[in-house]
Amino acid sequence: MVFSSAIFLFVFFPAVFAVYHIVPGVKGKNAVLLLASLVFYSFGRLVYVPVLLGGVLVNWGAGRLLGAAESQRKRRAIVILLAIVDLGALGVFKYLDFFVANINTLFGTAIPLPGVPLPLGVSFFTFTALSYGIEVYRKRSNMAKSLLDTALYIAFFPTILSGPIVGWKTAAPQLRERSCSAEKTAQGIRRLVVGMAKKLLIADIVGKLVDGIYAGSVLDARLAWMGAVGYAVQIYFDFAGYSDMAIGIGRVFGFELPENFDRPYTALGLTDFWKRWHISLTTWFRNYVYMPLVMSGPLQGLYKRWSKKYGRRTANKLSILIPMAVVWLLTGLWHGAAWNFVLWGLWHGTFCALEGVGLIPVRKLEKSAAGRWVLRLYTWLVILLGVVLFRAGSLAQAGQMLAAMFTGWEFTPAATLQLQVLCTPLAAFVLAFGLAVSLVPAWWTAWSEKSWAQGLSYALALGLFVLCVMNMAQSGFAPFIYLQF
Repeated sequence: MVFSSAIFLFVFFPAVFAVYHIVPGVKGKNAVLLLASLVFYSFGRLVYVPVLLGGVLVNWGAGRLLGAAESQRKRRAIVILLAIVDLGALGVFKYLDFFVANINTLFGTAIPLPGVPLPLGVSFFTFTALSYGIEVYRKRSNMAKSLLDTALYIAFFPTILSGPIVGWKTAAPQLRERSCSAEKTAQGIRRLVVGMAKKLLIADIVGKLVDGIYAGSVLDARLAWMGAVGYAVQIYFDFAGYSDMAIGIGRVFGFELPENFDRPYTALGLTDFWKRWHISLTTWFRNYVYMPLVMSGPLQGLYKRWSKKYGRRTANKLSILIPMAVVWLLTGLWHGAAWNFVLWGLWHGTFCALEGVGLIPVRKLEKSAAGRWVLRLYTWLVILLGVVLFRAGSLAQAGQMLAAMFTGWEFTPAATLQLQVLCTPLAAFVLAFGLAVSLVPAWWTAWSEKSWAQGLSYALALGLFVLCVMNMAQSGFAPFIYLQF
């Protein structure tokens, strides 16, 4: 079951909403949401509900142990063991086949691939669960008041499949106390509809064009560049649409979930891009990987030695390279068990590192209009080349697409016919519209809070909902892209 399905919109969501408001007290409401979350998750694959519940029990139990342990040494041992268990389970489900396949390639062995199916949302709920354990390790008072709170935090149905990844410190106060109102409900439903429109009316339509290009037997520069731009538009509106829907659903039940996107395609540089794209994942890696590495004893020791040898300014630049390399390698692997994802992560990490050490002078270029245009063009070029790695089914296909982008300037009749068949007037219009919307700054913020604009926004949301329902009735189902992660 996904947010953009008829069973969710017209059966599940209204039923949960009604029961939630009938049951009194925050504990009763939390119990309703937990039960609803388990039912929601079971629609994806019932056999993995025990895996989810097992993860909840393990992390809740570790939290209790962390809360009771007095010795810092014992607390450190508990949180390390918890990380090994959580990440080990993620590794078995997500990376075991990848690991075995590479062993076979390297050593010429023929070990059968285990073929363990991937539980939906395992990367998201694993990182969510780890946030709880780490925060309790950092401060004993962060321990959950009950198993119910821990379970709802990890399994909350708006976020379990594709985020946003909510930190425990953000969620904990809302699990204990929150309020619902007619205004919040209306805002939440409007956000839900906007997110659904992004998915169904933009991402899915552009996605058919992109799928056709990647599945086609002919390729030239026109098709390759259209495939890259199209996928950049598709993945943004698909994932941002999901995040909007999750945030809107959360608001209906009184939760304020963190924003996950902030007009990323208007970014000036790759570092700025990652402050705007998948913000909750960037925040997670910053809080639980990057900063602990920077502050670790070995890195601090290196910094001191480099400071004496090269000076503090150079030492600061050098000291970020190791934690950045680790973070971007993990970011690539988090997205998928394939070498193209690893290279995609390192591709983005390389440019973030070049910006971080000043070899790409972002701050200097930001000071002039011409410089900002240079930054936008550079950022878009890096993003477009990166999305080819992200979308390609293999490194070989990525190589073919990248080669065609820069060398495929001989236009054959077969490629021209392919372009005419795939790029229908509707697909061309939606692609252009999506690209324009994603590139334009949020000029509407100046008047969006005015009463007349609020009324107009709800009328537009109603129209979008009608279009979405019509689309659902006419088109086939297309899953959210990030469900595979």
